[in-house]
This record gives sequence, C-alpha cells and structure tokens, in this order.
Amino acid sequence: MSEPLLEVNGLTTWFPIRRGVWSRTVGHIQALTEVDLVIREGETVALVGESGCGKTTLGRTIVGLECPRAGAMRWRGQPLPGGIRPPALQRQIQMIFQDPAASLNPRLTVLDLLTEALAVHGLLERSREETALQLLADVGMDSSALHRYPFEFSGGQRQRISVARALALKPALIVCDEAVSALDVSVQAQVLNLLMELKEKYRLAYLFISHDINVVRFIADRVAVMYLGRIVEEGPVETVLTAPAHPYTQALISAVPVPGVERRARQILRGELPSPSRPPEGCAFHPRCPRAMDACRLVRPPFRRPLDREQKVSCHLYS
Repeated sequence: MSEPLLEVNGLTTWFPIRRGVWSRTVGHIQALTEVDLVIREGETVALVGESGCGKTTLGRTIVGLECPRAGAMRWRGQPLPGGIRPPALQRQIQMIFQDPAASLNPRLTVLDLLTEALAVHGLLERSREETALQLLADVGMDSSALHRYPFEFSGGQRQRISVARALALKPALIVCDEAVSALDVSVQAQVLNLLMELKEKYRLAYLFISHDINVVRFIADRVAVMYLGRIVEEGPVETVLTAPAHPYTQALISAVPVPGVERRARQILRGELPSPSRPPEGCAFHPRCPRAMDACRLVRPPFRRPLDREQKVSCHLYS
C-alpha cells in the first residue's frame, strides 16, 4: 500500500452565526467536527451523504478555501496549513466545482482561463497558445475553443474546460465537488471516463464528492459516508455499498434502485435532519436511528474497525 498523500486528523470547521446591530456571534454552524480521512496517491475516495452534511466544506477546507477551527492536515507527511499556503503547496491540490457556468470567469477566453494560473505562478514553459492547446487535447477538445468564451459552450464542454483548468498546475490531488451532477446522463458518462483516463495518465488522486451512489460505485476505490459533519463509515467501495454497517449507510443504500434487481425494502428514516448549530448529544444519528440504544443518546461512538468488518464505522452496535 502506498504512503498517504493527504492525512486529515480531527478536522473541525465551524462557521459563526452573527446577529444584531453589532453582528455578535451567538452560535456556530458545526459544518465539520473531528473528521479523519486518508487519501493515497492515485486513489479515488468518494464522499457521500445528505445535502448539508459537510461534504463541500470538507473539500473546500482541504483545498484551502476555508480555515479549519481545529485539527491538522498533512501533505506527504508534512504539515498542511489551512487557508493561505505557500505556492508550492497550493499548486498540489486543485478543485473542480459543481457549476462550471459559475466557476468560469465569463469575461475570459478559454486561452486566458487555462493559462492565467500558470502565468501567476511563473510556470509558463511554452507560449500560452501551445500550453492551452495541450490542456484542451487532454480533455478531448480542439483548437476551435481557444478564443471563445464560456457561454459559447454546452454544459459538458464547460466542465471539460474546468477539468483542463484544474490540470494546468499539475496537481497530485483534485477535489471534484459534484463534478457531474449538473450534466445529462450521457455527458456524465463521458466526463467520468475522462476523469478516469486522466487519473491513469497523470497518476492523480481524487476526492470525489457525490450524491449518486451508482456513480460512486463506478469511479471510487474507497468511500466515506458523512452525517451531520462527521464521517460515520469508511472503507472499500464494494464492501460499504454491498454490506453497509452503519444504519445511516444502510438507509442510503436501500434508496438506490438497481436495474434488473428486484426492488429492496426501503428503510425510511423518521424525523428531520438535526440542525448543525445544535447537534444531538452522543451519536448524532440517534434521533433518526431505528436501532438506537441508551448508549447512543449519551456517548459518542468511536470510529474504528470492528473485528468482523473491512470498513471503519462509528456505531455502538459494533462496540
């Protein structure tokens, strides 16, 4: 097994709730609380969970767009600061955003979009045109795109440009935040195949954030399941998706239709998702869990690997 590329230990990212004339802080949105995650070189780790559970915040914190409140990150064994980073570290982790129409500057041509970061970092080894053409070729686009603006392309083409922009600085890790969710199914398949080809060609690692379990099954090596700012289960993708251990993961998987397979009994979660500003004591999932015990209401379960499981799980059922 290769050495960890990125190690996240106890990562906590909270956002202040401000009210009143003087914008006093009256509470915090607990977007991430004590998150642990490891990504290895050339590996795709998927991150799944309900909307609002903290997936995008984790991606943005890893990239450096958000500053963590506590915890530590290490890049190839060296400390990785949150927020502003040295340029050499900043180049190593890039991000593909969910909506390419919003993430691409509408006033810049494709030529400028693909070479702007290289010029800022002083890494242009050839002319801007040659560099941009090579990046376009990597994502299956030709020279006719070079002097056009983002609004002149389809959604799938814009996302290919976003992928090319993320590749420009030759990163080792790319955070894909719902990178295919806004695309048609046929275009999704094309972009997913492109990501896998680039992974093999450049030995990339991905943190792939998604709601689509079938997409995760196709692209990921490992999967981490988030609930209310915490990772509750993590392990090999086939193990987690075929034999989920945590009751929340079991409910997620039961909602996924499988073509050609008789419909499974759906596990309906009762109650509402708790507010991240006031998460429950003990296990955060216990108000909705059909198998909750007294210990679940009082004590937060440790995140560990049970003896009979391949995955790690945070649940008192396996204590």
